Amino acid sequence: MIFIKPEELKKGMRLARPVYNSRGVLLYDINTKLTRQGLEGIRNFGLIGVYVLEPAEPAPVLSEEDIEFERFQAMAVMRLEEELARMAEHKGIKDIQKMAEEIVVKYGRVNRKINFLKNMRSPFDYTYKHSLNVAILCAIIAANMRMSYMEQVNIVTAALIHDVGKTMIPEKILKRSANMSEEDEYTVNKCEIEGNELIQNDYDIPSIVRIIISQSVKEFKGNNEKRGKLLDGTKVFMVAEMFDILTAMNINGEPFSELAALRLLMGEKCGDEKKYDEKAIGALMKGINILTPGVCIELDNGVKGLVIRENPDNILRPVILSFHENKIYDLEKDERFKDIQILDIMKTMDERVRFDVTQQ
Repeated sequence: MIFIKPEELKKGMRLARPVYNSRGVLLYDINTKLTRQGLEGIRNFGLIGVYVLEPAEPAPVLSEEDIEFERFQAMAVMRLEEELARMAEHKGIKDIQKMAEEIVVKYGRVNRKINFLKNMRSPFDYTYKHSLNVAILCAIIAANMRMSYMEQVNIVTAALIHDVGKTMIPEKILKRSANMSEEDEYTVNKCEIEGNELIQNDYDIPSIVRIIISQSVKEFKGNNEKRGKLLDGTKVFMVAEMFDILTAMNINGEPFSELAALRLLMGEKCGDEKKYDEKAIGALMKGINILTPGVCIELDNGVKGLVIRENPDNILRPVILSFHENKIYDLEKDERFKDIQILDIMKTMDERVRFDVTQQ
């Protein structure tokens, strides 16, 4: 499965992820071959990009749970768009809090890992899809940290509303995406400030929710002030927020793999401290499937292989079968892990030599 920008799509390419409309109706299923009309339809959606299958890659089989997860995302985004519009008009967050409770019940009480499927985004729906996915991730992380029901609801509420200012950005600026002028950037910054002020001045929003958002804004802006004590909810939110930013499709380039994103989170520092909470990162790894059997990886010695057994105690140390040597690499063993580690999840299975036709 590879990430392709709309302008690089070609007739005959097969979709690796289904495409839904805003009402949750399936438009293009997995393994759909793009026709000329399909190419035009995808481009008209204004998507940042799509995930496609490589020529010899079999279509993934989605479970009923996976299909329900994607359908829920599609329908919840439409609902969140309506709720954030009401909030921007100072009509309260009562229904948003109800939505947060539903997300906690649905994803904060799951006693197993889930497949956190990446959704396709456009500049016009990016904020809503991002906020929803951060909310779901917060529910998963908080549940694995054994937080109380109300703690989970407050964190998920913060995730749903934290980017309300971005929903106020004029559509003409969103259309320009990466080609914004200084004036555009000023407008975007002004909208974000207005959104944060709306949140902090709305006393119907629980104080804990306002604190989580306020603390996270300061952390992500990298203020040079001495770092104060962060709420556990803020720590959860920050991990979920950055994980989605890194792994989701965006206008600036190809998304990170889940593994690369986790490594970045684990290595980031704020002064002498870790920027992202290790317990929250560990809870994320316990809640979503990352290096499970069937995932193709590349080791730092150049060997490419297949995960054949997950390590429940440390997902970075699974058992791997190499493709070309037919050899087992058991990273659970300390002596093996000391010398060989996973470099990343494979971006492509296609090992054909590529020629630069511009040099011919």
